[in-house]
Amino acid sequence: MVESVAEYSKLLAKKFNADEEICEISAWLHDIKKIKEQKENHHIHGAEEAEEILNKLNYPKNKIEKVKHCILTHSSDKKYMPESKEAKIVACADALSHFDNFPALAYVVYNLKQHSIEEGREWILKKYQSCWDKLDLIPETKDIALPKYEAIKLILEKK
Repeated sequence: MVESVAEYSKLLAKKFNADEEICEISAWLHDIKKIKEQKENHHIHGAEEAEEILNKLNYPKNKIEKVKHCILTHSSDKKYMPESKEAKIVACADALSHFDNFPALAYVVYNLKQHSIEEGREWILKKYQSCWDKLDLIPETKDIALPKYEAIKLILEKK
């Protein structure tokens, strides 16, 4: 999924004339703590770890701060809202990637979290609603997700 976030970040950075380098680096590092099994507050700890990594690589301090902001604000934590164009792009790219990875999300919900069919249905619908809402940061991105979002809702919503 990280690769998908990086691809969307590059695409959106070009489309909206943002700093492609900041968007791409942020995308590759945005879930570093989640990947390392620290799920809770992964955006906060991920920003800190990204700073450590980028400092070791002698990346410019002003760019490190921009990357940290993107990582800190990519999740749905309302305490940390994206302010820069690049941060909004990474947050939207993260949301868009979920629409491309429905099977992986279903696997997590039903196999790893062991939810019942009904619990899983509700959890997945809530997750995709959150992703859809995050796209409000750059409303034009909803055009990309709309067909997949409608398909997911069609399958999962009770009639």
